[in-house]
This record gives sequence, C-alpha cells and structure tokens, in this order.
Amino acid sequence: MRMIRTPDLETKIVGIHGIGGMGKTTLAQIVYNQLSNDFADCCFLSNIREIEITRLQNQLISNILKKRWPDINNIMEGKKVIKERLCSKRVLLLLDDVDKASQLDALVKKREWFGKGSKIIITTRDRGILNVPTLVDWTYELISMDFDHSLQLFSKHAFRRDYPIEQYIFHSERAVDICGGLPLALEVIGSLLSGKSIEEWDAMLKELEVFPHEDVQRKLMISIKALNEDQRKIFLDVACFFIGFDKRIVIHMWESCEFLPHQSLGILQQRSLIKIKEDNLLWMHDWLRDIGRQFIRHGSGKKPEKQQWVWNHTQTSEVLQKIQIGGDVCGIDSIEAMCLKLDELSQYSLIKECLARLLNLRYLQVDSKDFNGKTRSLLTQVCRFLCYGCSNFIQTTYGPLILPELRWLSWNYCPMFFKLPNFSMRKLLILDLSMSKITEKWDGWSHIKLAKNLKVLNLTGCMNLCKTPDLSFHVDLERLILESCESLIQIDPSIGRLKRLVFLNLKDCYNLQELPDEMGALESLRELLLDSTSIEEIPEWRRMKKLEILSLHKCALLKKFNFIGCATSIANPSLVDSHLTQLPKSIGNFNSLIQLNLSSSNMWELPDVIGNMKNLKVLKMRCPLKKLPSAIGMLEKLEELEAWGTFAEIPVNIGNLPFLKILVLGSTRISEVPRLPESLVNLCCKTTSMETLPNFSSLLNLRNLRLTLWFNLQGPPKLEAAPSAWWIGTLCMLEFLKLSSPYIGTLSSDLILLSQLKKLKLQCCNLQCLPKLPKNLSYLGIRYCRRMKTANDLSNLKALSDLVIVGCDELMEIQGLEGLGNLRTLELVELPSLAKLPDLTNLNKLKNIHLHTCPKLLEIRHSLETLKVLRIVNCLNLPKSRDPPTVKNVKVWIANNKESTSDVIFQEFIHVNHRR
Repeated sequence: MRMIRTPDLETKIVGIHGIGGMGKTTLAQIVYNQLSNDFADCCFLSNIREIEITRLQNQLISNILKKRWPDINNIMEGKKVIKERLCSKRVLLLLDDVDKASQLDALVKKREWFGKGSKIIITTRDRGILNVPTLVDWTYELISMDFDHSLQLFSKHAFRRDYPIEQYIFHSERAVDICGGLPLALEVIGSLLSGKSIEEWDAMLKELEVFPHEDVQRKLMISIKALNEDQRKIFLDVACFFIGFDKRIVIHMWESCEFLPHQSLGILQQRSLIKIKEDNLLWMHDWLRDIGRQFIRHGSGKKPEKQQWVWNHTQTSEVLQKIQIGGDVCGIDSIEAMCLKLDELSQYSLIKECLARLLNLRYLQVDSKDFNGKTRSLLTQVCRFLCYGCSNFIQTTYGPLILPELRWLSWNYCPMFFKLPNFSMRKLLILDLSMSKITEKWDGWSHIKLAKNLKVLNLTGCMNLCKTPDLSFHVDLERLILESCESLIQIDPSIGRLKRLVFLNLKDCYNLQELPDEMGALESLRELLLDSTSIEEIPEWRRMKKLEILSLHKCALLKKFNFIGCATSIANPSLVDSHLTQLPKSIGNFNSLIQLNLSSSNMWELPDVIGNMKNLKVLKMRCPLKKLPSAIGMLEKLEELEAWGTFAEIPVNIGNLPFLKILVLGSTRISEVPRLPESLVNLCCKTTSMETLPNFSSLLNLRNLRLTLWFNLQGPPKLEAAPSAWWIGTLCMLEFLKLSSPYIGTLSSDLILLSQLKKLKLQCCNLQCLPKLPKNLSYLGIRYCRRMKTANDLSNLKALSDLVIVGCDELMEIQGLEGLGNLRTLELVELPSLAKLPDLTNLNKLKNIHLHTCPKLLEIRHSLETLKVLRIVNCLNLPKSRDPPTVKNVKVWIANNKESTSDVIFQEFIHVNHRR
C-alpha cells in the first residue's frame, strides 16, 4: 500500500505476478478497496483473458464516464476513445488476469491515457507481460506460503479453527506438504477433508500423494470427482458460463432440471469450490474454472462434440464444421450448454444443421454483435430453412420447433429482423436479449408470448425500446430488467398483471419520467431500482406490501413521493443524490422498516415520526444534517447509527438504545457526548468543538474505539487542558484503539490493563511519553507525536509484529526495541532527532525494515540474513558507513536526497525466490 499511495500528481502502475491459485486477485482487491475511497473514478476489470477486448474497453469507458458508452466496433476505436475521453480523469483501475500483451496495449498502452495521479494495478501469471519499463513502475511476485501459515489456513477449512485437532496433526502436516504452499489448494483440500474420519483422510491423502508435487491441478481434480452428479453439473455450469451471474437467476434453470440447487450450492460452498458474494453473484477462482474445463475435455476425449458444455466460440465452430463435413456426428446429443458467435458469414449456413440436432440443449448463448446489412439476407434464408426445412423439429400446433429442452436463451445484439419463430418456448424460463436492436414493434414479441413459464426477462441496453411490450402473457415473471434502455419513456400498463414480480430494474432509463398507476398492483415486488431516471413523483401504491428495497440514486428531478398505504416493510430505501431535503412524514407508516440509508443525499432534517419505525436496525445519514431528532432514542431495535453533518447536539436518550452496537458520529459542532448505551461494540467520534473529554467508562463491551478531537479554526480551543482519558483502563474488551487529538498530552497508566488490545494508533502532537503498554499488542503506530522524546521501554511487547513511528520530531531513542522477538516490520519515517537504534541482531523474525528521512541515524545492527526487505531513503549517514549489503534473499534500496522521494517511493523490496 505504501508503494502505490503516492502523492496525488504521480501516476503509478504496478504489476502482481505469480502462478495460479496464489492469491493475486485477492491481494489486488484488498489494495483496490483500500484506495477506492480516494478516487471518484474507479474500474475493476475482472477475468480479462475470458472477455473480448472491445467489451473490456467499453466497460472501462462506461465505468469511468458513468454512463453507458455506445458499442466499440474495433480495438483501434476503443484505444482512441480511451486516450481522448479519459486523459483528464484521475482513475483507479484494476486489470485482473491479463494473459496477453495485446490486452495491456488496448487498455493501458500509455500512462498519458489517464489523468495525473491515476493508480493502475495489473495481475497476471506471465511476468513477461509486465516487462515494459516505460509503462510498469514496479512488480511484485507472490510466492508460496511458509509451512506455519499454510497449516493455519488449512486448519481454518479442515477444522474451522487455526490449528489441527491433536489426533489429526500428522495427517494435516501431510496434507499441507501435498499443497505445496498454494493457498487455493490448502483451502479446497482442507474443505474436502473436513468432517471425515482418520481412515478417510488416509485414503484421500494416499490418492493425492500419487501425483507429482508440482501437479496441483490433478490433486484438485479429485475434489470435482468427489461430487455427486447434480453438484458436479452445477460446478461445471458455473465454471463454463456463470461466473459473475446472479444466483437468483441461474437457480431457476437448475430447479427446472432437478439439480437440487440449494443443497448442491451449499456443498460446493462448504468445499470451497465456489463462493456466493454478498450481492448473490456466483464466484469461482480462475484456477478452479480452468480445472473444471480441463475435467470436461478429458471426459470427452478432447472432442468438443462429445462435451456437455461447449463454452467458447472456437469449440462451437469446430462442432459446426464436423457436422457439415461428417453429417452424423456421434455424441452431439449430449451437448447441454453452448455459446455461438455469429461473426462470419460461413457460420450461418451451419446453424440450421446444428440447432435442430441439439435435442438436450438447456442453455444457449448467442452473440451477434457483428451483424450487418450484408448478413441480413443470408440470415433470413436460414430462418426460413429453420421454419420449413428440418425434419428433426418437434411438430406443434405452432409449427416446427427446435431446442425442446431449452430453459435459457441469451441472445445479445439480436437484430430487429430476426423473429425467433422456431425456438421452442415450452420450457423457457430465462430470456436475455441485452443490447438488442429490437423495439416495441418487433415481431418476435408475438412468439415470446408462448413462453408461459418465463421467470426472467432481461432487456438491458435495448436502446431502441421506447415502450415495454405487452407482459400480460407472462404471469409467472419474477424478474424484469430494463436497465439502460435509454429511449424508454413508457411502461405498458400490463405490468400490473405480474403478481409474482419480485424485482424490477429501471436504472439508467434516463428519459423515463413517470410510472403507471398499475404498478401499485405489484403485490409481490421486493426490490425496485429507479436510479438515474427522470422520475419526478412516486405515486401512491396501496397494494405493494412486500417492497424491501427502493433505490433512487441520482434521481435529480424527484420532488415528491408518498408512502401512504404503499407498504410498511421497505427494508432499505436509498435516496442518495436526490434533491429531497426532507423526508415526508408518511415515512412513519413504515413500521417494519429495517434499514434506511440517506447517505450523500441533500437531507438536512428528519421528521420526528421516524421514531415510529420500531423495527429499524440500520440508519445511515452521511448528509448535511442540521439536527438529530430526539425521536432517534425511540428506535428500540437500532443496531447501527451513522450520522454526519453540522448538528451540535446528540440526543440524550440515545443511551436508551439497548441493541446499538455501531455508532459513528461526525460533526464539527459536537460539544458534548451524552451517556452512550453499554451495548456498543464499535464507536467512532470526530469533532472540533468538544468542551470536555467524553467519559466512556461505562462501555464495557466496546471493542473498537476511534476518537478524533481537533482544533476549531473558528475560535479558541474549548477542551480542557491535557486530558488523560482516565477511563481508558475500564474498557476491558477493547481490541482496537485510535486516539487523534492535540489536546491529549498524557495517557493513563491504566492503559496496561487492556489485556485484549491488539492494535493501538496514536496521533497526538502534544503527547510527551508513553505509559506502560498492554503486552498483547500486535500493532503499534505512533504518528506526529512531535513532543515525544522517547518511546519508553517497549520490551514487554512480546507479541508486537508491526511498529510504525512517523513524524515524531524530538524522538531520540526507542527503548526495548531489541527485545521485540516477534517483530516482523519496523517502519521509521521522518525522525530527524533519532541518532541510534539498539542492536537488532536477535530479532530473527524481522522481515521488513523501512527507514525514511532519519538524517542522524548512523547505523543498523542486524545480520540481514532473515530480511526480505531493506528500504532506506534520505538517511544521509547510513550509506556512508558502508557499502549496501548484498544478501541473496534481500532486495535492498538505498537512496539519499539526491533522488527525490517520488522517484523511489514506489520501490518495494521483496523476497527473491532463488530456485535452481
């Protein structure tokens, strides 16, 4: 983090490389998430090697410009748009799983394509891709975990704790050795063995030990073989098609196919083969994805026509060609899922022969983005053939139909003239026509009416659609997605007949100004997304009794909405960026409200009737609040309260909230904190107007405390002189403490009583010395304590692993440093008075030393044999004492003030793994 978080005007590009399953994406996401709050424009492009470059370019442009960009027709066009439209944008960009230099060239050819201060992170398995000195500033190699950490990670998944059960210790060590320090293998194999007997462990480990140490893929393949048929089909469905898909949509197909999805997904999660993220998206590690696909190839003798899953266009083309050449192709009936890309004229003549023979196909994905006028006549001929020329079609009263088992049809960019007249709709559950050119007058709607069992209709990005079609024939529809239908101005009144609709997405329908009254009849609707629409008013909906989520982000024209009679159970109405400054009093009718988020809105006042929301658990208000109503103290079930603004008083009755666990308060005008509820676990308070130091002595359950009290630039300080927070020793459960204030000159000696404290951060410019600190501390950060001359004796901190001291101008010595046997990282920055360090030779666990701007420091006494990183910048007297050390396992950087900090701050010193 310290390497990429450079001054705002520096653009930095870093690369993370290593073999699959090592955790590159996880590490990159952690850095990305920590930086994201500092950037208005962020974009995470995942699984890059799986996605067409022009689509990646389109996603990048759309995400940064915050609007759907028209389709990119070719790579050169995309590069031109990125260079011209994003060159002034300070962006945070993560490019995950890059496997070709051409991908990097198309997305980030030059750093000048993005504004100054941009940060770009690249992950790849191929280090050679990052060897572009003019582009990539720094690279980091992820290497295997050491044995201790490997055993801990394995135990978390095998035993649900950090160490093995005693009788399993020997077998656990065998398993860890088999995994070779690879995090993914430790997770999957640990999950596979979880809950099994010693005998089962022994048999499984013997099977795993058959394979060479390096052949982790074949070892993980055993986990797939251990699944039953339903579990395996769902796993391979996800591996081939559904990574990043909403579980709630895919599950319709799996239920129809009787795969027992709820039970099967539970097993797959338990064995760490898939994960379901908080937003219900299916996720799988890219290595497991590749192993799953390899499993399919081996099972079919590497013949695509015998595979049940045909997941890429190259395979599909091979199957089509074999049909054309060989006629009767053995095994083609087994194909259950396939994707087609109609980008070559020669393919269209093959479709008619292929689709008619896929009698067991349940999922078909078609991409006809490259359709143009030249293909229209040929496609029309194909459609005519499909209607009249295939003997394998099922005969129905509607004519010859194909694909009788089809549950899911995804046809992106479906052309207006293609009418789907021959596709069987009998079992169709999910229809996705995203990005299609169709309008409300499209002839295909008449055939789609036959899909009586349709559960999901996705029309995302249908730019020519001005009005929704007649939906009255789809009474079982549960999810309707109309996101980014930019021409949409009218919702057909037939929507009122969708009594089972639970999800309606109208996000980014910029021209939609009104909603029909018939929507009030959607009695099953749980989630309604109206973000970035031109809606001015929400009408009265008296039958919408189950609505849980109402999102109105960026509804700039919204002036009025009425909750009367609508529902009493909205769980999460979100009014971010609306022009509403006050909530209507009718919100008090929502007595089953669970969560209310007003963050980033213009809300400055809450009505007292908010106290009627007796079931409210979460209330977030990052908005210009002028006053906190006393009615907040009546929210008996409130668990989390976040309030920012300009309010001066905190309601006294806030102490009556028996279940409040998280409290975040931020206002420059807070002068006093009343008694708080003893149930608090996390507390954050920031203000500049405090008159007396708060008394938190009653918060015996508090685990995290962040207290920031700063000068009020509008007038003289009011806080009592040099308070010591005498009550600190009573917080016996405290695990994290951050104190930031110029008023704190001393700390209570009772601090040592905090036996659970693991992390302590201090930023108190008038703090002169430290008291004795609790022995279980693992992290100690001291920043800008400018009057501190000594850090006192730290030798009792036997568990301390990280010590960071920054900007302590008068600090001359650090006592007891030599006794910190568990210290792993030592970071000393901007310490102009520090002249010496004790002998660090016995600190065998010390891996990282970072010294920056310590001009009086003369030497470091350490063997260096155990170090991974030694970084010395602007420590003028250190390089003069000796030449830079050369140790094979240490990467060393030494620079004096002849080189600016900005030139070297991005350097990292990592363990160089010498394998010969």
